[in-house]
Amino acid sequence: MSKHGSGQRVPSTLELNQTWDMGRLVDLSVDYYNGMPVDVSSPLPCFEVRELDEEMEALCRGLEYRSYTQEVRMCVQAGNHLETGAHLYREMESVADIGLDRLFLSAVLLHVPRGKDEKVTAKDLEEALSSAGEDISPGEAILVATGYNRHGSGDQATDLTPHFSYDAIEWAVNLRPSIIASDMANWYDGEEQPNFWPMLLKSGTLVSGSLVNLAEIVDSRFRLIALPMKIRGAMAAPVRMIAVLPATNR
Repeated sequence: MSKHGSGQRVPSTLELNQTWDMGRLVDLSVDYYNGMPVDVSSPLPCFEVRELDEEMEALCRGLEYRSYTQEVRMCVQAGNHLETGAHLYREMESVADIGLDRLFLSAVLLHVPRGKDEKVTAKDLEEALSSAGEDISPGEAILVATGYNRHGSGDQATDLTPHFSYDAIEWAVNLRPSIIASDMANWYDGEEQPNFWPMLLKSGTLVSGSLVNLAEIVDSRFRLIALPMKIRGAMAAPVRMIAVLPATNR
């Protein structure tokens, strides 16, 4: 089990010496590229990759070959990132502290179709879980699919995203998941009180947004791999998130 916060622990569902049914892999992560959607109203840096041509030319001078490399500048919350409670509570775990047992896990996908500024509520999640015919155990991942696609629509300032209500996040946190993730970009609508972010992040649950390709997941339950860049002291990092779908539907 992985430690977080003030001695609390998030359960793990990982069992070693286990064979995964790997019928298909679905990449839930976006590409990183110059000009990718960012919050244009934010003072945080945009993602930028720059060729280090002059530096490499000098480094390779006199050699029989010419090599290439790049420099990347970005906020750790760019694109798909896995975020810890340290975003609000500096004493909580950094992404480098997350145990591997929390990153290879069983996941449940809840379908709640929503449009611009529409809310996903606790009732919506309960009904979606009932329709899926699944139960969610502590330490598993909860993925919520609304049909929103920030990167496919080029929604720079997340003007088109749905949002979570406070009771939806409270419902999810009470299930003690390891990860809550969604295709939504801006989970909080900026108006509802209280704001759910302190409650969510203090719980130690890891979060990730702006996922893609959730529509390709036909099973309600599947395996999930979430591997963030291991940056010491960082409250978030880019994450490669992969759904492992079974070979046959149950």
